[in-house]
Amino acid sequence: MGLSNVLKAKSREAKSSNHAGRLRAAGWLPAVFYGPGLDGAQSLCLDYKEFKNALTAGEGNRFLYTLEVEGSGPQPALLKDYQVDPLSRRVIHADFYKVDPASPITVKVPVTLTGKPAGVEKGGQLQSGAREVAVTALPDRVPAELAVDVSALGLGHSLHLSQIQVPEGLKLTFTTDLPVATVVTPKGLKSEQEAGEEAEAGAKGKK
Repeated sequence: MGLSNVLKAKSREAKSSNHAGRLRAAGWLPAVFYGPGLDGAQSLCLDYKEFKNALTAGEGNRFLYTLEVEGSGPQPALLKDYQVDPLSRRVIHADFYKVDPASPITVKVPVTLTGKPAGVEKGGQLQSGAREVAVTALPDRVPAELAVDVSALGLGHSLHLSQIQVPEGLKLTFTTDLPVATVVTPKGLKSEQEAGEEAEAGAKGKK
């Protein structure tokens, strides 16, 4: 679930950019933590390697974490933003927002396609569509990814966001009903709809 990634953090003094640069050189990531119940924004520093691993390879949702700040208890936090150096592509600063465990939040999760479409078995090609979608749920119910079974897709068929079945307590949030997967029909191969229409026309012609 969303809060399975734990990040340890230490308080730091908000000083000059030179100080922040020295922290980065020593393997730390400058960050701020703010939100309801906190006495203003807290300046923190996190282990850079730990943060990068959680962001790219962690088990939970890459936007939701449990911050364990030295000297205080664990805090559920949403990664609101992070800045990347345009040359090195290294994360140089992160912004965390304290979330209420009892209040739903909306975050993006990646879409993962599972199963082999029936249309692929007949010569079609699976084409991915929307690679992520916004979901609304309680923080501890936000999944790391949204697994979508496409095994029923036939030739020339698409599966859209509105057709995805989600677990109870989870709601998809979108403005455009984009396809998440399509089985493309190669040239010279008729889609199932076309084949059905031709078969129907042939049957009528024999009557």
